[in-house]
Amino acid sequence: MEIYVEIYGNNSKDYTERGEIQPMKYKAAATLLVLTMSSGLISTVQADSAAGSTTGNTLASISGTSSAAVTSKTASITGQALPPLTLKQAAEWAQTNNYNTRTAERDVERRRIEFKNAEKDLGNAFVDFIDGEYVGDDSSWRNYNSSTLSYLASKKQAQFAKDQIYFNVMKSYQSVFVAENQVKNDLEALEIAQAEEKIALAKFARGKLSEYAKNESTQARSQAEQTVEQGKIALQKSRDALNFLMGQPNGTAYEMVDRPVYKEPKKLDIEIHIQQLMDMNPNLWKLEDSIKTSELNVRYFDFNSGAGAYDLAKMDVDTAKEELDKGQKDFAESLRNLYATVKENQKKYVQLEESLRTAKEGLELSRKKWTRGLIIELELKNSQLKVDQIERQMEELAIELSQNEYTLSKPWST
Repeated sequence: MEIYVEIYGNNSKDYTERGEIQPMKYKAAATLLVLTMSSGLISTVQADSAAGSTTGNTLASISGTSSAAVTSKTASITGQALPPLTLKQAAEWAQTNNYNTRTAERDVERRRIEFKNAEKDLGNAFVDFIDGEYVGDDSSWRNYNSSTLSYLASKKQAQFAKDQIYFNVMKSYQSVFVAENQVKNDLEALEIAQAEEKIALAKFARGKLSEYAKNESTQARSQAEQTVEQGKIALQKSRDALNFLMGQPNGTAYEMVDRPVYKEPKKLDIEIHIQQLMDMNPNLWKLEDSIKTSELNVRYFDFNSGAGAYDLAKMDVDTAKEELDKGQKDFAESLRNLYATVKENQKKYVQLEESLRTAKEGLELSRKKWTRGLIIELELKNSQLKVDQIERQMEELAIELSQNEYTLSKPWST
């Protein structure tokens, strides 16, 4: 009799097209194992291909238009124009430079070779005819099934490594914007401190201010200068953290062109979203793989090990199933909490928009008063500073929301 053994189930288009996993056809006993892998595992593997094609485009929904492609990989901090750097380019350099991603890619190739060898061995496996039935070589089947799981797991791990490095680059890239904003805030605060000191010195010269008050204004200006210098150091540290990920030397600076722009996220049914990500989560996939491996150990158990060992092997299956159930529940709850955070940040952004409108109205009023000589320039600068700070808060919240959005789509990357 002829038995078609399709180890990867019905949803195998992704692999049959590449010729990596083909249906196995052998004459064998009807009792031969046919390992049916869950549809969840296969949908996970197929999702890898789609995920890989979208990783570089994730920022498209959260960032403005990027400039032209990077023209130079390195540039020292000089007075010249800095070379532009997109988030996509930064991620590509980092993935090339990252040890984990390189190791994961090599492991995929190693597992593929092992799978092909096991497939070949299965075709040459000994088959005997005993008591009217064909009896196959269990060790060949076990090796084939095990190597298939390992190969699929390595492909999943490779994509997992890429998702992780992309998110790390995304955070590091965007942290430069936050550091730049802090320097701008510090410089504006210094400008105000200098203006206040100038006023204090003039009043002190006319005998209208105590020496103690004058010294306080001088100390405030000095502290503001120190804060600016500390901010500049922090900015360079942020740049160097990104340089490290990309494999670039410290001190290299780029013009970061992918500044996040807030867009109201599309409405999401979080429960449906959770179910969709269940099949894509590599951490849950590992737990599913543990179940399959435990079941293989039971199926091909060597009874020379004793009956007690067989009972332990069956207990391993139950334990693996419980761990998967717990992992799924924890994963679902973490996504619900993250989605709640996203909605809360959206509300904060709307509130900041209202605050910005109010601040701009106040700035316009201050300009009119200053033009008429009703207020001093310092008051006008304070009004401008308030507007600038709110705008920077909004950009930083847009950054946080962009990272929330990526995490919501690929929560395993954090």
